[in-house]
Amino acid sequence: VAEPENKIIGINFRYFQTQLFAIAKKLNRKKSRFLVSSWLIASSSSSDRMAKGMMSSSLLLIFCACLLSVSLSAPVLRDDIPNFTNVQLWKCNDGERQQWAMQTGSYPNNTIFLKQLPNMVLDILGWSNNTGANLQVFGKTGQPWNEQFKYVSANQTIVSLMNGMCASAAGKGNLSGVNIQMQPCVANDASQQFVFHADDGTVHYASNPELCLDAGTSTNCTRAPTSSYPFCNTSVDVDDRVEDLLSRMELFEKTQLLQNNNPGIARLGVKNFPFAECLHGVLSGCGAASGPDSTGCPTSFPHALGLGATFNRTLWSHVSSTISTEARALHNQGVTGLAFWAPDINLFRDPRWGRGQEVPGEDPYLTAEYVAHYSRGLQEGDDPRYLKVISTCKHFSAYDLENWNGNNRFSFNAIVSDRDLVEYYWVPFRSCVQRAHAQSIMCSYNAVNGVPSCANSLFQNTIVRDEWGFDGFIVSDCGAVGGIQSGHHYTNTSDATCRAGILGGCDLNCGSFYGGHLEDAVKNNALTEAQVDVSVRRVLKHMFMLGLVDPTEGQYYTHLTSAVVDTPEHRQLALQAAHQLIVLLKNDGALLPLDPEKVSVAIIGPHGNATQDMLSNYHGNNVLVNSHSPLAAITAMLGASKVKFAAGCDVSTNDTSHFADAVAAAKSSDVALVFVGLNQDRESEGHDRTMLELPGVQQQLVEAILAANQHVILIQMNGGPLAIDKLKESVPAIVEAFYPGEMGGDAIADILFGKVSPSGRLPYTIYPADFIKRSYANMDLRNESGCTYRYYTGTPLWTFGDGLSYTTFDYKWGVDLSTSQLSFDAGRVGRQEDAINYTVVVTNTGKVDSDVSVLGFITAQEQPDAPLKELFDFGRVHLAAGESATVHLTVGPSGLSLVDEYGVEAIRAGHYKIQVEDLSADLEITGEDHVIFSLPEMKERHAFLGRH
Repeated sequence: VAEPENKIIGINFRYFQTQLFAIAKKLNRKKSRFLVSSWLIASSSSSDRMAKGMMSSSLLLIFCACLLSVSLSAPVLRDDIPNFTNVQLWKCNDGERQQWAMQTGSYPNNTIFLKQLPNMVLDILGWSNNTGANLQVFGKTGQPWNEQFKYVSANQTIVSLMNGMCASAAGKGNLSGVNIQMQPCVANDASQQFVFHADDGTVHYASNPELCLDAGTSTNCTRAPTSSYPFCNTSVDVDDRVEDLLSRMELFEKTQLLQNNNPGIARLGVKNFPFAECLHGVLSGCGAASGPDSTGCPTSFPHALGLGATFNRTLWSHVSSTISTEARALHNQGVTGLAFWAPDINLFRDPRWGRGQEVPGEDPYLTAEYVAHYSRGLQEGDDPRYLKVISTCKHFSAYDLENWNGNNRFSFNAIVSDRDLVEYYWVPFRSCVQRAHAQSIMCSYNAVNGVPSCANSLFQNTIVRDEWGFDGFIVSDCGAVGGIQSGHHYTNTSDATCRAGILGGCDLNCGSFYGGHLEDAVKNNALTEAQVDVSVRRVLKHMFMLGLVDPTEGQYYTHLTSAVVDTPEHRQLALQAAHQLIVLLKNDGALLPLDPEKVSVAIIGPHGNATQDMLSNYHGNNVLVNSHSPLAAITAMLGASKVKFAAGCDVSTNDTSHFADAVAAAKSSDVALVFVGLNQDRESEGHDRTMLELPGVQQQLVEAILAANQHVILIQMNGGPLAIDKLKESVPAIVEAFYPGEMGGDAIADILFGKVSPSGRLPYTIYPADFIKRSYANMDLRNESGCTYRYYTGTPLWTFGDGLSYTTFDYKWGVDLSTSQLSFDAGRVGRQEDAINYTVVVTNTGKVDSDVSVLGFITAQEQPDAPLKELFDFGRVHLAAGESATVHLTVGPSGLSLVDEYGVEAIRAGHYKIQVEDLSADLEITGEDHVIFSLPEMKERHAFLGRH
């Protein structure tokens, strides 16, 4: 990565070495001399400043030319000792996996390597500086610091030259098979002391000389004695395999498995259970590039809020399936995990929420449909024997506040009525369990009605497992188990906290609380080992379901390569998703679309040249976006002579010193494209907004541009909705682009210049600025003027589902409903014996081809506490100019049901109004109420049984 002065400040060595060795391995077989060249890609810490430096510098490509008269020695990547093999302790056996040699001297010659395979060196997984990072063996590159170690004989330690940490076998009991990890060096710590025997190359564990440093002797049921155990027999029922493996585990191994940074069960040849994130793409670094046009980086799709705006189930499935394909390929390169904390299906109840960008919207039905398709797309694939990856629905329950007015997520107690839980907050999670069949749920930081979520047995055991039928495992948000005690003061000892978590239904701890305290809790009789086994059993089963225990040879997913990462098809899908999410909010005088042959434009505003900001949060390393900003895309479309650029201001500060440049550009152009919005400094995890208006001086900039040129198009790039009360009236055209992902600039250009017609619909309500007078901590959906389109009684700037097009549409019922109403029995509908279907004929009556989403709403006319209206179904079609299509909408039991104050959900007799775009129809429900769900009766409904 180069600054403008051409100073090299960072290289992604992992990318380089994987490319180099892929070539070297092939050419070494031919015993050829060769020339090696490689693209070097910006590291994961690259900032926009660095990226711009790359663009402005001639140092865009580093070409390594090894024109030597000797052959480059490539690593011998043996089939049985592959890259990323964990280093562990194992019974000394004089095997080649336990024979080490050391090279000393100046950098880069401080390495520890396998004596018989000198190109396989000790290496820190993921080039990580984190405590607990595993040691592995990897093909030698001769460059990265992560393979630089020295043995200090004076204190018998193996020290990393990259971070100064010591190799450690931290653990208890029988350490045979325990992975070696990096830990801060501690004087005279027996877990960090090793004895190097130069005569035979073995490195013995000082505390137990019968154990040696080992490069993966026991791995995946491929070696004796584990290969003969029943849990390694793939023909045995998975539950029986789980029981056999569980019976062989020691208590310490069980407790260490119940955390995200787990070591696996190395003593028995079982890999670690790796976790990661993939809200809208794999959150990871880059792997190897599959060719000159590939970056090797995970595709970064639009964030979930933008995906929600597409109202496209097929797209959601396609995107998530693509993400899990890339995840498997990147996992095979050691870059990411297999159990993913996605999707986020909390609801965007309040526009101030900093993490609203992570969810598909404010509506429970929309979000329930999203998870049903997104999670299945992640988990299901081409090999029915195994899960492709694990999908984790988060964060259960009623979590939508970060840090507001003295309330922070770690200690916030959400007071939620039974009605609101069943009618609103729980709807997506029920779909996660019963329709998506997601195999994991994450419990949230907050408490609900006095009980921390991760200790709430009623919610996690009685509701999720017993009532809904969940058969997966529950993982805490990171640090939330410790928060039961430190944040909520629900318990006051570590034993009691472990008991609250395990018996409350939280199986696995993201964090170290279980790993540090659960074993002692059992020994102190706060829990029995059998109670811990319940959670271990759930976790083990899913390790089998992923194929983590089985040999990799016969598994389809373990053979996916970099060829399925960052492909042209994936980039096209990212572009298609970005096209479909863009919402046209206003278009006075048909200012849009612009004619690229006839106009010159000024690109103005802090997001006019946006790159990394388009990726939202929780995105992986991505360099492709740096060449797909709005400025780059529009310039490519119009030509540089017709485009002027002046940012005018940044997102947050009050600096107006560059206004003059922006005004001058606007005056000398036909149209001013003003890009405004938010970024991760204004809304993010841990940071809620305190105002809904544009931050900084962005509004003043827009007003200055309007004074110079009345042909202004406002393009908003943001997560949370923006209260542009005044600009709504004065700006002739307004476009909402959300955070559109790696191809966002191209998509915006295509929309503005008419290559694609806008078809997105708002997934939330845009409120006026004074909405913030409502208490953010008030979880009641109906009082203080209400919140979301379902309950808000004020006047919004725009409401859920709004969105214009460049064409016009006509809607007609497929069956004439103008003079009659449909009538159904509540019981028959509830039992799904009768279906309430509506057909709508949609015709594109304009001159522009376009997609259109058709939304159906229902209103209960005789229930005073019912929502004002509810989305019950939607469909999306593409129509050429003049074309018609039929869209089928169904009012299912969930769309028709109402919830009373006691949390009883039922289909109730009465009259209802159906609304589909500009069509309406009456619906009558007759007969006895049909109960769909009711909260279980408990003596102390929100009390944790056994709390102490």
